[in-house]
Amino acid sequence: MENSFELTILFTLALVAGIAAQVLANFVKVPSIVFLLLFGVLLGPDGLSWVHPQVMGSGLEALVSLAVALILFEGGLNLRLQRLNQVSDSLRNLVLLGSLLTLGGGALAAHYLGEFPWPLAFLFGSLVVVTGPTVINPILKRVRVDSAVSTLLEGEGVLIDPVGAILAVVVLQVVLSGHPSFLMALEQLSSRLAIGSAVGALGGWLMGSFLLWSRQFLTEELRNSVVLAGALGVFALAQSLRSEAGLMAVVMAGLVVRQKAAIAERSVRQFHGQLVVVAISVLFILLTSTLSLKAVFALGWGALATVLCLMLVVRPLSVWLCTWRSDLNWRQKLFVAWLAPRGIVAASVASLFAILLTERGITGGDALKALVFLTISLTVTVQGLTAAWVARWLGLDQGSSTVIVGNHPLVDQLAQLLRSLNQAVEVLPLPSGSRLREPVGPAELNGHKAGHTSGPQPPTSNGLSKALPVRVSGTESLEEPGQVLPGSLQEAVLSESAFLKADIDHAETLLILTLDPQMNWAIAELMVKLSVSAAIWTVLLPEMPISEGIRTLPIPFSQLQRWAGYLEANRAELRSITLPTLADLGLKPPQLTVASAQESISAARSALLNPFSAQMEVEDPTLERLRDQFAYRIKADLCLPLLLVRPQRLGGWFREGGGSSQLGRLFYLPEPDVWRRGDRIYYLERTSSPVEAAAPFARESDPPEWDPPSAELLPQYVEGVKLHFDL
Repeated sequence: MENSFELTILFTLALVAGIAAQVLANFVKVPSIVFLLLFGVLLGPDGLSWVHPQVMGSGLEALVSLAVALILFEGGLNLRLQRLNQVSDSLRNLVLLGSLLTLGGGALAAHYLGEFPWPLAFLFGSLVVVTGPTVINPILKRVRVDSAVSTLLEGEGVLIDPVGAILAVVVLQVVLSGHPSFLMALEQLSSRLAIGSAVGALGGWLMGSFLLWSRQFLTEELRNSVVLAGALGVFALAQSLRSEAGLMAVVMAGLVVRQKAAIAERSVRQFHGQLVVVAISVLFILLTSTLSLKAVFALGWGALATVLCLMLVVRPLSVWLCTWRSDLNWRQKLFVAWLAPRGIVAASVASLFAILLTERGITGGDALKALVFLTISLTVTVQGLTAAWVARWLGLDQGSSTVIVGNHPLVDQLAQLLRSLNQAVEVLPLPSGSRLREPVGPAELNGHKAGHTSGPQPPTSNGLSKALPVRVSGTESLEEPGQVLPGSLQEAVLSESAFLKADIDHAETLLILTLDPQMNWAIAELMVKLSVSAAIWTVLLPEMPISEGIRTLPIPFSQLQRWAGYLEANRAELRSITLPTLADLGLKPPQLTVASAQESISAARSALLNPFSAQMEVEDPTLERLRDQFAYRIKADLCLPLLLVRPQRLGGWFREGGGSSQLGRLFYLPEPDVWRRGDRIYYLERTSSPVEAAAPFARESDPPEWDPPSAELLPQYVEGVKLHFDL
């Protein structure tokens, strides 16, 4: 009973400390493994001595094995094979040739610089082969680099984990046997990879088929649990056939499930992603708490030189050789060479190796573990914290990424504009003719026929709003949005691999622009249900109920429809205007009259945080007059703002012609009320048709409530400064 209470306290402390480390790392925007290392050491024998994993006995090894299997399965689920074609040769070389180069280079560095004996040196080289998705993916979420680089790093992190772990086990067996044989090592490595791949492919196909088959009668929670059980079952089966083959099996199973089940596995990935956070939190605290700081300091300067050699010599040489004939430029290769942090798999296998070596009476297990953890600490801290700076220095930072869904003519205009600004854009068009039946008007949406509920419907438990009326052949019925209907959302958006190709999982902004307000609403609600992390923007009718997380663009849907007609008739041109600062106009900022000391402090703080704030906070008749002019022009359908680019605050820059794309903040379809001096606004200018040229005030498409402004409100010059259109 006392032992069970100790285990309860142990797991509780590890979980609380691990989750706290994750939250703190997310708050300060650093890799979570940094705080996991700190908290683990703090709770271990060299710190507060609250966590003692030794009381678990052999249970620690079982926990480590299952947690690593779960982590690798989730890594396979998140890897998209469609994107690997562009870097397939480089990825294959990094996984196969790069593993051997790292093994040899790490062993040489550990032997000659760290003064390790050859057996332990080769064990160290095998342990640091892996990188891991648990450290690579969080870094790539914070640092947006081009698709080729991110795909190569993500693919390497997922695929090299099982290869590196199996390679480490093979090297350990060779060391323990005392009879090194290259053929024996090759046979053991290839057999484990082959058995694991076969078992994983079969298990993944069965799980993917189950996901598709069970969607009609099983709840999402139960299907996720079945896949979890299936993943661990695949791991256990492969392990029973050949030791350590289960690592490759779970990676292959995750890959096949993603390809087989397509959209059905999105909830599975979300569920396993949450489990992985818990597994990493508990596992890393337990493993790090067994680390002895005395053993780390006892390694001396040779250990530091070993890790630096691994980072600055072995990794760049490996990347250079593996990408020799690739299409990557030197900047991309240098970034790949720099970013190779080690993670949970290296820590787990090193901890197990230390236990096995001690049990076999081989000295040096603790020193080997200390050197591996030193490698993890330095690579994660140095490379993880400097990744964003290195990406900007090399001109690889892609800035914000946007996915645009829809068939509205504005989609092409926005995509071309964003790409011209070096922004990452994915367009997911709808197939021609895709509609959610006949759209319902605003009046029908707000008040149904007798017998139907009136007013907006509250969200249901599954995240979608309740049914909206849909007319079918003159009759009205209630249908659940997101159901599989002929010509409906599933067939329009989620068919085949179009949805998978769009990088929605990593996008920061999701724009939904279609010619049907119900389609906008249904897609936006579906994205909320799928827990898309991007900011969701769309255009809806005023009476439409929306879930939390959906944001409406500041433009009426009727105006959006009119501009669709202008674009299809080629009656709109793209232009831009940069709102000049007072310095651009050769004017001095007006004197501020502050009534109180508190207002003075507030104004000084605002000016310090933003160089434009001194001009924003004061009354500016010139800027207000310009805003009013554009407000009239927008209301009259003479122009439509597409994008506002606000310069970055202190420290930002923009390189014309391609390097960095640090534009600052972007606003889509912005209203003039948010325009500030220094902003650049890209907008569509409506051109006159022959009929309008003859009768400029007889426009059928003008809003009926619009009154043409007087001539003095639409001048071509503002306070003696001509408006400059640079597009």
